Amino acid sequence: MLQRLSQALSCFPKQFQRETDKLTIGQQERIEEYRLRIGHPPKVMITGEERILYSEPLTASQLEEIVLQATGQAVYSASQMLKNGFLILRGGHRLGLCGTVVYKEGKISALKEISSLNLRIASERTGFAQPLIHHLWTHPGSVLIVSPPGWGKTTLLRDLIFQLSTRFLWRISVCDERMELAACKDGVPQFDLGPSTDILSGAQKEAGIEMLLRTMNPQWIAVDEITSEQDVIAILRASYCGVQFLATAHAMNEEELYARPIYGDLLSARIFRNLILIKRNRELQIKELMYHD
Repeated sequence: MLQRLSQALSCFPKQFQRETDKLTIGQQERIEEYRLRIGHPPKVMITGEERILYSEPLTASQLEEIVLQATGQAVYSASQMLKNGFLILRGGHRLGLCGTVVYKEGKISALKEISSLNLRIASERTGFAQPLIHHLWTHPGSVLIVSPPGWGKTTLLRDLIFQLSTRFLWRISVCDERMELAACKDGVPQFDLGPSTDILSGAQKEAGIEMLLRTMNPQWIAVDEITSEQDVIAILRASYCGVQFLATAHAMNEEELYARPIYGDLLSARIFRNLILIKRNRELQIKELMYHD
């Protein structure tokens, strides 16, 4: 973990690493984000709580230099990601940006005058999905992973893709819309998703799922965070073609999941057979969904 943390800070001023080194090893291992805002001291988020890293306020030129280093001195070549408000760093770390949006022909064409940065430290937990493997082998069927934000949905989904692709050699296509599952940089996945996995980065789910169906002949399609009616429609269409899904959804528990219209509609379509609930202590609860006419 500390090596990954050092890697994530490689495009930051040396002062960040020096101040981070003053934290205890336990604190460093629990760092989730660095929050940088012009005119304010930098903060580090440890287990969901922000704390000041050091007292000196940040300047616009410091944030601009960090972005320049994060793009490898090639801001123009990274313009597509920049206009979407983030950069993928080596190791799968993600640098989020806020600033002034520039529109062209009704669409966002650029992001300038950067005012805030958010470095999210990539988390990889090999074996997180281990308790699910036997169940999915004996009860194959689409999987919906559910938990509140920050409890490990994406981390679990990533390891589940790796495990199923490696152990069972199931053909899995990943629609990595937000480029967080594989975090491809220059076409190279920063996270290993297994030998039988194909990755489509940056495509919205509706178009990406259709593209994967046409081109990759997947047995499974993996998507992170079902958030819109268009996502649901795309999943329904693909499921009618015999494809199984690995997906995640935001909800505190099963009751809240069913109470939200978008998820209620999805579950009523009987697409998912297996429901995985992540508890606060990262314990996994596996439930086979039983549908009755």
